Amino acid sequence: MSEIHVNHIKTHIEKEFKDLIDLSDVNAKGENLENFFLTRSLAAYSIQHHTQVPLKIASESVVDGGNDNGIDAIYYDAQSKYLYLVQSKWIHNGKGEPENGEVKKFISGIKDLLNFKFDRFNNKVKKKEIIIQNAVCDPKTKYQIILTYTGINNLAEPSRRDFNDLLEELNDASELVYLSIFNQKRIHSSLVHTTENIQPIDQTIQLKYFGKVTEPYSGYYGQVNGVEIYGWWDKYRKRLFAKNIRGVLGDTDVNKEITKTLEENPEHFWFYNNGITLVADSVEKNMVGGASSDLGQFICENISIVNGAQTVSSIGKFGEGDTSKLDKVFVPVKIIQLKDAEENFGQKITKANNTQNRVKNRDFVTFDLEQTRIREELLIDGIDYRISRGEYEKNDQISFDLIESTTALSCSSNDISIVVQLKREIGLIWDDLENAPYKKLFNAKITGRYVYNCVRTQRLIEQAIKEKEKSLISGRDQSILIHGNRIISLLVYKTINTKKYVTEKFNFDDPTLLGIMESKVNDAFVILQKVISNEYDKAIIVTLFKNKTKCQDIISKITATNFM
Repeated sequence: MSEIHVNHIKTHIEKEFKDLIDLSDVNAKGENLENFFLTRSLAAYSIQHHTQVPLKIASESVVDGGNDNGIDAIYYDAQSKYLYLVQSKWIHNGKGEPENGEVKKFISGIKDLLNFKFDRFNNKVKKKEIIIQNAVCDPKTKYQIILTYTGINNLAEPSRRDFNDLLEELNDASELVYLSIFNQKRIHSSLVHTTENIQPIDQTIQLKYFGKVTEPYSGYYGQVNGVEIYGWWDKYRKRLFAKNIRGVLGDTDVNKEITKTLEENPEHFWFYNNGITLVADSVEKNMVGGASSDLGQFICENISIVNGAQTVSSIGKFGEGDTSKLDKVFVPVKIIQLKDAEENFGQKITKANNTQNRVKNRDFVTFDLEQTRIREELLIDGIDYRISRGEYEKNDQISFDLIESTTALSCSSNDISIVVQLKREIGLIWDDLENAPYKKLFNAKITGRYVYNCVRTQRLIEQAIKEKEKSLISGRDQSILIHGNRIISLLVYKTINTKKYVTEKFNFDDPTLLGIMESKVNDAFVILQKVISNEYDKAIIVTLFKNKTKCQDIISKITATNFM
C-alpha cells in the first residue's frame, strides 16, 4: 500500500504544482529533474496544508537548492505571526524515513537562521532575509518546524531525540516552537480535504453523554474525545475557524494552560476547560448508540468552530507530538443547528461566544485595594490610571493602564526574575495577588506618584530603544536590542535615583530628556552586547532573554564590569 499512497500523493502534487515550482537552478534531466520537482512540490504542499495559503504563495516559499543548509521552504504568516520552516524528503518506495544526518543538517540550519547567519544560505534564503529578520525580531513570533516525507515509518529515536533536544533548547523559557512530522500517512489523509478549500466542512461528530435543546432553536451538547478533535485539526486546520472572530492566537497564557493540562492532567480536561461551540447548517443523529444518550454520532453539515479555537489548536498541536494522552481527554462541546433559525443567528452566536464571560488574570487585579489607592492618589494629580479593561484604551501624558504600570514597575524593580517573567508572560505577574512577584510591585510602599514617574521613564526608554534600532545594521544586534529591551530597561533604571520618584513631580516633557535617555540606552546596549558576544555567542537570541538562569548570569557579569 505504501507505493500506492506515494503515487496518490505524486499525482496530486503534480496536478497542483505543475508550472509553479521554480526549477531554473537545476541542471538535470529526466528522473533526476523529476526528483527535484517532487521534493520541492512536497515542501510547498506542506506549507499550503499547514497555512491554507494559495498554491502560488506556497510555491514561492521553496528555497531548496545548493547551500540551502537543510531548509527546503520558508514562509512567514504575518497575520498569525508564525514562521514556517520545512525540510522535505521524497521517498519513492514509500518506506523508511529521512536519514538522521539530514535531520541534523535541518536542525543546524534552523539555528543558523535564527541567529541570522545568512552567509551560510543560498540566494533564495537571502532574498527572504528582511522578512526573516523582522519575524525573528518580533517577540510575538512563533515557529512551526515541519519535517515532511513520503515514507510510512514514524521518526526513529535518534532523529526524534535530536528534535526533542532542539525543542527543549528553544522552549526552555516558553513554548515558541512546534514540531510537525508530516509523513506519508498524514499527507495521504490530507489529500481528501486539500481540494475542498472553498467547500463546506461536513463532519460526523461523536458525542458522549449527550443532550438536546429544542427551544427556541435546535442544538446538541456532550463530550468529544481529544483524539477526535486532533483529527479535525489535522484535516482542516484554519478552515475550522472560518467564522471565528479571533482564529488561533498562538502561544497565549490561556493556550499554555491548556497544553499544561493536556500534559499533566489529561483526565481533568473536562473540568478545567470551557469547551467548544460549533455551528452547523444541519445536525442529524444517526443510529449509532441507539436510544441511549451515553454515546451518539451526529452528521453535521457545514460546521465552523465559533468559540474554542485555542482549545482545538492546542489539542491539535499537542497531538502532532503525541496522541497517546488524548485518549483520556474529553472536551465539552455544543453543536448549534442554524437551519430554521433566525437570519444572522450564526453571527450573533459568534459575537456572544467571543465577548461574554471572558475573564483574564488582569481582571482580578481590579479587586486589589492597593490598586484602588494608587488610582485615587493619581486622580488627585489629575492622572487617569485605568486598572480595568474597557473601551477607552488611549495612553497619553495624563493617562496609562495596568499593562504600562506593571511593565514600568517590573523594569524598575532591580529584580531580574521579575523582568524575565515580564518578558515571558506579563499575565502571570497578576496570577497571585497575595505574593511575589505581584506584591513586590504593588504594595503599600508604592505611591501613585512613583508609579506615574516610572511609567513616563519607561516610555522614554522605549522611545530611545526605537531610535537606537534605526542605527543598527547587524540583524543579531537588532535581535539583542529588541528581545533584550526589558533587561536594557533594568540597566537604565540602575543609573537613575528612583528614590525621588516616590514624592516628587518631574517635567517629562522636557525635550532634552530623550537625548539623555538615548545615551543611557546606548551604554546599556553596548555592555549587554559585549557580554553576550563573550559568553553567549552561540545562544539563540529569541529565547535567551526568557531564560532566568542565563539572564541572572548576564546581569551578574555586567555588574562585575562596574557598569552603574
